[in-house]
Amino acid sequence: MERGEMIINLEKYKGKFKTVSLAFDEDTKTDLITNGLDVVFISKDEIRLYPDNLSLSEDRNMIEKLYKAHNYDVYELCENGRLSKYYDGSSIDNYFFVTAKCNSNCIMCPSPDYSRQQGGSTHVDHLIKIAKHIPSDASHLTITGGEPFLIGREIFRFIAFLRDKFEYTEFLFLTNGRIFAIDSYVQQFIETCPQRSLIAIPIHGSNAKIHDTITQAEASFDQTVLGIRKLLKAGVHIELRIVVSKMNVKDLNNIALLIVNQFSNVEYVSIIAMEMTGSARVNQEKVWISYREAAKAAIEASMILLKNGIDVKLYNFPLCTVKREFWTLCEKSISTSKVRYGNVCHNCKVKKSCGGVFAGTMSFEEGELCAVI
Repeated sequence: MERGEMIINLEKYKGKFKTVSLAFDEDTKTDLITNGLDVVFISKDEIRLYPDNLSLSEDRNMIEKLYKAHNYDVYELCENGRLSKYYDGSSIDNYFFVTAKCNSNCIMCPSPDYSRQQGGSTHVDHLIKIAKHIPSDASHLTITGGEPFLIGREIFRFIAFLRDKFEYTEFLFLTNGRIFAIDSYVQQFIETCPQRSLIAIPIHGSNAKIHDTITQAEASFDQTVLGIRKLLKAGVHIELRIVVSKMNVKDLNNIALLIVNQFSNVEYVSIIAMEMTGSARVNQEKVWISYREAAKAAIEASMILLKNGIDVKLYNFPLCTVKREFWTLCEKSISTSKVRYGNVCHNCKVKKSCGGVFAGTMSFEEGELCAVI
C-alpha cells in the first residue's frame, strides 16, 4: 500500500507483528473491533492497542504525529514497535505490492536488477489480512510488483477476496501481460476479477526486436501481444502503456499504428516519461531522453491514436515540456512522496495543475524546466 510517508516508533510495544487500523473516536474503534480487527486507538492523551487493551505510548509528539492520519487508515505494527503506513484513506494512490520479482528485466525499470531477480514476495494470506482492514468503500486500489502474477495461481484467491469485498472499488492491475498468453490464466482472471477492473500492460516497441531488447527477455513481445489479444477477446478492460526512452522514441508512431491496427478496442493508451532510478539510472546513457524530446514524440504518436478514436493520457510530463494545446492529456501521475518541483517552478502560474518531476529524475531534468508566466 502507500508506505513510508508516516513511520512512528512505539518503544513500549514488544509483541507480535500485527496489521492494525487507526481509530480516533469510540464509534470507529467499536466498529473495527466488532469486525475482529486489531485497532490502534489515538486519544488526546494516549495511543492504545485493542482488543489487547495495551498502552503503546503517551508521548505527545507521537500522538500529534498520528493525528495527521485518519480513521480506518491501515498500518503495520512490527515486533520492535515500528508503526508504518499501509493504506491512506485520503489518497487514491494505495496499492498492494505482491512481489518484487519480474520475468522481464526492462533496461529502464526504476527498480534495480537485484529486486527483480532476488526480491521477496508477500504471502497471499497476508495480502488478504491487509485487505480485511481496508474499508469496503475505498475508491481505488492498485495491484502491482514486480510482476504480480509471478506468485502463481494463488494470486487468484486474493483477487477473488477483493472481488467479494470491494463491490464499487476501481482496481488497476499492473502486469507485463506475458502470463495471459496462457488460456487458463485468462479464464481464472475472468472468473475472479472485481467488476471494475483494468489491466495496464506496457508495449515497448512495435516489433519483437525493439520490445525484447528493452525487456531483455526473449519472446516477451510475442507473449505480450498474444496476452493482450486474449484478454481483449475475453472482454477485459485494458490500458496500454508506452514508456518513452532513447531506445524506442523513434518507434512511437509505429507502436501507435500497431495499437490502431490490432488493439483499437483498448480503454486508452498512456504514454509515460521515465523515472530515472534503479536500472534506468544505471543505464542512463542508453535510455535517457529529455522530457521535451520525449513529449514531442509522444504528441505525434498521440495524434495518430486520437485521430483513430483511441483516448490518450500523458503521464509524468511537467506541463512546461508539453505544448499547451495538449495539456488536457497530462495527468498528475507522480505519487506525493516522489514528486518534486524545481526552483524555477515557484513562480509558475500552472504549478498547482502540474504533475511535477520524479525526485529521482530531477537531477536530469531541472535545467530544462521553465515557469509558465
